[in-house]
Amino acid sequence: MARRVFFATNALGALAAVTNSVDGVANAFEDVPKDYAALARDVVETLSASLEYEANADANAAPGERFKLAKPAKEAVKAYISYDGGGSGVRGSTSYADITEALRELSAFYKTNGATATMNVETRARILGKLYEARDSLPPAEPTIMDKLFSMGIKAE
Repeated sequence: MARRVFFATNALGALAAVTNSVDGVANAFEDVPKDYAALARDVVETLSASLEYEANADANAAPGERFKLAKPAKEAVKAYISYDGGGSGVRGSTSYADITEALRELSAFYKTNGATATMNVETRARILGKLYEARDSLPPAEPTIMDKLFSMGIKAE
């Protein structure tokens, strides 16, 4: 009798897990290659940081200060654009569509206004919105060794 209960309990648990997966609860993130996800996260993080800095920067800040976060973003965009390992699976993903739209809008703004133009609030908000949507659809980054150590309560000294 105990074996039957044990089996039935496990079968119900497995059924619940499958049901959650089908409903999208367990698979909230896109299934994209790890290398693409890393590049996409890097583009989203660096470009968002650059745009957020520009939004919060003091108008009297030195001209070089405004561009200090632009170089890493530019390098991340170059690496992202040169990525060719995903094929149609990546091109059909939500993150790819959102990042592509954000980069198109960013490119169109600078093409129209010049490379050193200060971005207007509406354009920045639209681009950041697309980047945030992409970020939310990407799987989280693999935890680093330090993350794992900190989660175990071991402190680096």
